Amino acid sequence: MKNFDTVIVGAGPAGNATAISLAQKGYAVALIDKQNFPREKLCGDFVNPINWPRFRELGAEERILAEAHCRITGFRITSPSGKFAQTLFSQSDQIPSYGLGLRRAALDTVLLQRANEAGSVVRTDCRLQRVSRSSSGWQLATSTGENWIAKTLVGADGRNSWVARQLGINKHTAVQGRSVGFQLRLECADAGNDRIEIHLFPGGYAGLVNVGDGISTLGLAIDKNLLPSAEVKPFLLRELTKNPFLKRILQRAVSMDGVRSAYPVYFPKRRSFADAVLLVGDAARVTEPVSGEGIYFAMTSGIFAAKTLDAALRKGDLSENFLSTYERVCQRAFRSRLLINSMLRFAIYRPALVDRLIHWSAMHNRFLTCVVDKICVPATAL
Repeated sequence: MKNFDTVIVGAGPAGNATAISLAQKGYAVALIDKQNFPREKLCGDFVNPINWPRFRELGAEERILAEAHCRITGFRITSPSGKFAQTLFSQSDQIPSYGLGLRRAALDTVLLQRANEAGSVVRTDCRLQRVSRSSSGWQLATSTGENWIAKTLVGADGRNSWVARQLGINKHTAVQGRSVGFQLRLECADAGNDRIEIHLFPGGYAGLVNVGDGISTLGLAIDKNLLPSAEVKPFLLRELTKNPFLKRILQRAVSMDGVRSAYPVYFPKRRSFADAVLLVGDAARVTEPVSGEGIYFAMTSGIFAAKTLDAALRKGDLSENFLSTYERVCQRAFRSRLLINSMLRFAIYRPALVDRLIHWSAMHNRFLTCVVDKICVPATAL
């Protein structure tokens, strides 16, 4: 029987950030994930420049740059009418003035290796099969036959979190939404180039980013009511070509594999704390994909969770009341960014409004630059 201060379920950016941060503080940590690594993950594959301070804090910056990637130095948005606006990321002395096109399989593997090196016990291809609470802590049984006791438990296992379901956290919160997310990978040498691109089409939008080695990731969200019951990929490709910019790209590109999907793209928030439990990242439903800040929200929530657990373990108070400070910290830190995401999401599904905004932004570039800076540059660097 192994004893841990914290067991973390899920080894994405949120779970890894929690594990690294706690292990760096000297806590006994276990990190468990049901999949083998490296593993693919539905994601836009854009690493926003705002993540650089987080990568440095986690000791992962140099290793991430050693992975195959494309440096992303600007942003472009296009509409079905043929209008577009673009800008470069602002320069900053405090962080690199570029983001990355980087496959999530590579990013998550680097972070998992850092968690292991920091001292976390890592188990992949391993599931929690039973979880119960006793006076000595959380009693945990894994699919590999190990039995653990943990003082605290962290759910970092996605929007349909097994931990949240098992513990009945917001069990009545419906998982529903307007949009379905899809991901395709394209072989096209110049698709995306050195920009993160958002291409609007009727009923949705697509994000395109070059991830290096002549490969680009196309992540899109589309109104579920528009989807056919079968043959989704041909339908998506037809809809995407209603944007002239995407049409030209797709005419030159070769689709490398099948279509990955996820539902919902947007989801209602759930409570992220209980006695001796915190939820982070998608499990807490803090992420929003519209602006490409999902990885930032995930890692930041993990780091905040680690700070909260550190304070709770030092004080010996693992109560729901004490751990609720974590959610309040996240709300304060993310409030303005989530507001911007809400405004973007409101506009994206209103083509006439977006078309006018794109036209105006092309004529008044400073407006678009300011919006992009709010999303891509830490407040201290502005």
